[in-house]
Amino acid sequence: MVPFILRLLPVLLLTAPLPLPKLVVPNFPALTIKTCRTDGNQYSTEETLYLKGARQRSEYVIQNAGSSIDRVTITQCDEKLRLNLNSKEKTYASFPIEDWATRAKRARPTSQQEMTGADVTVTIDSHDTGERRKLGSHEICHVKTLTKVEPGAGAAMQPSITEVDGWYIDLPGLSCRESRGVGFGYVAAASGKRDRIQIRRLGTASRGYPVDETSRQTEAGRTTISKVELLEFSEAPLDASLFDVPAEYSPALPTAHGGFDMTKPDTLGNRLQSYWVELTTSVQRWFR
Repeated sequence: MVPFILRLLPVLLLTAPLPLPKLVVPNFPALTIKTCRTDGNQYSTEETLYLKGARQRSEYVIQNAGSSIDRVTITQCDEKLRLNLNSKEKTYASFPIEDWATRAKRARPTSQQEMTGADVTVTIDSHDTGERRKLGSHEICHVKTLTKVEPGAGAAMQPSITEVDGWYIDLPGLSCRESRGVGFGYVAAASGKRDRIQIRRLGTASRGYPVDETSRQTEAGRTTISKVELLEFSEAPLDASLFDVPAEYSPALPTAHGGFDMTKPDTLGNRLQSYWVELTTSVQRWFR
């Protein structure tokens, strides 16, 4: 079962009825949070989040059926940069952090002719129970969220209900953005048609960063349960070098169509080889 948020990745932004979150430069006290997320598909992801000043570092270990993938992302809010690191190949790639409003202005407008699919209503209701716990010097809150997906006749999306019960720590400025609930209108493409997805918010309790969470999604008569468990919480000092690219790392190889090949450093030889592969592939397509 594909999580609902992943199905919204290839969508086109139509409207933003609430103000979009603005970029901010936080000033976090030193903090380390390590969690493990598991789901019904036997995936597990360990994430270690490090915070200090205007910067954050996230380390991911994704495991599935005996295989493991390591990922590291450094976010420098003071520089408006996000850095992806490949610890195995000692390469990195940098990406500018943009304001959501700026990205929305560049979004391609969708014509009425393209909106040929069915209407889908997504209702999100977040409720703060009022319960609190202490976690170090921080306070965590208990929030329950119910998300209903109600597609009209002929829609590509399937009806579903997702219930989330969790405890969250408020980390204003995480990912360089202020905390704010946002409602969107979307168009989702499938089978040549585009479902018009309208998101409605009822309760607007902020969930923050999950440290203990159980999510139950029911779709097509099948229920998937995922959980987040807290493994480590520390307010010990952190070295500033943790939030910079190590000196021995090299820029990753840019690809011809944008993005980067994180398995190769950006050298003249690798660029020439990449250009040659792209040229021969284009020629082969041309003569087919």
